[in-house]
Amino acid sequence: MAGESFRQMLRASSPDFWRLWYVGLVSSTVRWLEMVAVGIFVYQMTGSAFLVAMMTMLRLLPMGLFGAWLGVVVERFDRRLLLAGMVAVLAFTSAILSAIAAFGTLQVWHLAVGSLVNGFGWLTDNPLRRTMMGDSVGRERMATAMALDIMAMNVSRMIGPTLGGVVLVKAGIEGAFLLSAGLYVLALGATLAVRSRTAPT
Repeated sequence: MAGESFRQMLRASSPDFWRLWYVGLVSSTVRWLEMVAVGIFVYQMTGSAFLVAMMTMLRLLPMGLFGAWLGVVVERFDRRLLLAGMVAVLAFTSAILSAIAAFGTLQVWHLAVGSLVNGFGWLTDNPLRRTMMGDSVGRERMATAMALDIMAMNVSRMIGPTLGGVVLVKAGIEGAFLLSAGLYVLALGATLAVRSRTAPT
């Protein structure tokens, strides 16, 4: 029964669903990539386990502070444009950090700001992208759609840290952020290709 539901989902899903699924896969991969690369870099720079933990805490802080009411706020705007704007901000942040690192002036506070911005991107995932995914498939296919999305998130937990470690060794922290920016640009393109529109309420 579950297998049949999955096959029906593959046949019936709109292109918008797969675009949004891809955005989630890319964004989550980059999130884990940066968490590993930033954690290793901060420890190499400072030797402080506390500062490494602080980078992760800053990524989680927006969810704890604003997660409960953000959904009400985004109802007032076009979700597609908000999601595209957030992905663009994340791409710009990674590109700036890559440039700063390339000039050899990257400091821990730069990474702290970047981690906080990334946390706001994580915060918007449920009220924006996942809500749009649900709208694109309908209520009857919602469970299968979310299962596919969770599968992508779990895959990203394997791909992201591996990429982060390899790129950090081969190209340094600037290479890791440059790769992040490039992946975010691909996600931005997929977001802008979403055809459905959500009227503000």
